[in-house]
Amino acid sequence: MTTYAPHDRALDERTRQAWSTYRDGLAELTGRDYDDAEPDAWDRLQDALGEIEADRSTSPTGGDHPA
Repeated sequence: MTTYAPHDRALDERTRQAWSTYRDGLAELTGRDYDDAEPDAWDRLQDALGEIEADRSTSPTGGDHPA
């Protein structure tokens, strides 16, 4: 049976916020403007998600800690 560690709600909220920032920053762009902005927005999202994941791995409710 697979077990999962509980999630830290603050980290989950940061993840949602990172995705919202990515989406909202591109929402009104089209064509070339979107094409120009998306790679940088994606890089910022990946940086934010990487930081959140690093915090999650050191959190007492996540990472490699037993459930």
